Amino acid sequence: MGCDRMGTKLIYEKTYRISMSDNSEGRADIDIYVDGAKTDSGSGAGIYSEQLNAQISVPLGTHTSVLQTELMGIMLGARIIAEREIGNKSIRILTDSKSALLALDSCMVRSGLVWECRQTLKYVTQRNSVVLCWIKGHSGNEGNERADEMAKRAARMPFWGPEPAITPSVALSERTRKAIYP
Repeated sequence: MGCDRMGTKLIYEKTYRISMSDNSEGRADIDIYVDGAKTDSGSGAGIYSEQLNAQISVPLGTHTSVLQTELMGIMLGARIIAEREIGNKSIRILTDSKSALLALDSCMVRSGLVWECRQTLKYVTQRNSVVLCWIKGHSGNEGNERADEMAKRAARMPFWGPEPAITPSVALSERTRKAIYP
């Protein structure tokens, strides 16, 4: 099985903000709720956004960690913005995973998935203002509950493809890949 570990990169610049308080940073043009789930039979990421009319469940196989499912949710939420070529918007990506936010806030990057997530966010923030917000999980927030449902559904779905599911270029369109990795 492959490893997500990469040589340490020190990155001091972040083009997105992170809020660890549960006040959800006011209002935004677009809210994207993301979540990850892992069970004995599989794992997956869920994305929900009312403004984008998006309810997405992405199965991630059996060898994916909980942190990887959460990071994939954040990255896939950002990719929706990139793929739809959305610009000049304030965007909140809301997650109940403090560990994913801490990984994305650290200046030391040792994970290929964290690196790819940061690169995707960097691309999206060229045209948008992005805040990654922590929200308390299972507290009645409708968006978070919907993303949780999508993630659990994804964990139950069959995964088609080689394991492990997470590789640095998973599911990128060619146009987005060229824009993010010139």
